[in-house]
Amino acid sequence: MASSNKLQDKLNLLDEMEHLFNKMLDNSSLLTQFLNEVDTHFTHSREEIENFSDWLKKIKESASNIDRLSSQANLLSINSAIEAGHIGREGAGFSVLAQEMKKLSLEIQKQASSIASINNNLGARFIPVKETTEKNQEQVQQIKIQVEEGHQNLISLSEQVNELKHIFTFISMQQFFNTVKLDHVLWKEAIYIHLLNNDDEHCVNQHTECRLGKWYYQGDGRKFAGTEAFRRLEEPHKLVHECGRLALSANINGDQDAVTQYIERMEQASVDVIKYVDVLLNSGTY
Repeated sequence: MASSNKLQDKLNLLDEMEHLFNKMLDNSSLLTQFLNEVDTHFTHSREEIENFSDWLKKIKESASNIDRLSSQANLLSINSAIEAGHIGREGAGFSVLAQEMKKLSLEIQKQASSIASINNNLGARFIPVKETTEKNQEQVQQIKIQVEEGHQNLISLSEQVNELKHIFTFISMQQFFNTVKLDHVLWKEAIYIHLLNNDDEHCVNQHTECRLGKWYYQGDGRKFAGTEAFRRLEEPHKLVHECGRLALSANINGDQDAVTQYIERMEQASVDVIKYVDVLLNSGTY
C-alpha cells in the first residue's frame, strides 16, 4: 500500500508538471506570435523609412535642378541686361525685364538653397532613426530565435514528462493488477479453508465487494470500459464468487458432488479472470 501511495504521489506530481509545461508552451507560443508581429511592424517601419529616404533624395535632386535652372536664368538675365545696354533707350523695357528675371532667379536660388538645407537636416536626423530601427529589429529577431529554441526545449521536456508519466502509470497499473491476481488466489484459498472448516457462504464477499469488483464498478476500471477484455472480465469474475459461495453452501448441505462441480467451475472461471486481467495490463489503455 505504501508503495502504491508513493507511485500515486509521483503520478500526481507528473500531472502537475504536465499542466505547468502545457501552460508554459501556450505562453511561449503567444510570445512568439507577439514577437512575429513586432518583427513585422519593424519591417514595415523600415520600408517606410526607406520610402522616406527615397523621397528626400528626390527632393534633393529637384532642389539641385531648380538651383541649376535658376543659375541659368540669372546668367541669361545678365546677358539680357548687357544686350539692353547696347541697344540704348529702345532696350529700356527689356532691361527692366532682365532685372526682374535676375531678382526672380536669385529668389529661386535662395528658396532652393533653403529647401536643400532643410532636406539635408532631415536626412541627418533620420539616419539615427533608421539605425535604431534596424538595431531594434535585429534584437527582436535574436530574442525570437531564443524564444523559439526555448519553446522547442519545452516541447522536448513535455514529451519526456509524458513518457515518464506513461511509465509510472504502467508500473502503478501493473502493481495493482498483480495485487488483484494475488487477492484472487487468496480468495480461492480462503474458499478451501472454509470448506475444511465447514463454514457457509456468508464467510466470503460478493464479486462487487472485493478489490477487483470495487475497481470494476466504482473505481478507475471504467477507463477500460471501451475494451473487449474489460467487458469479458465481468462474467468469469462474477462466476468465481458465485461458484465459491455455492460450493460452501453445498458443503454445508453435504452434497460433495455439487461441491466438486462448483470448485471446478470456479477454477475454470478463475483462469479467464487472470487472462483478461493480463490483457488489460498489456492493452496500454492507461
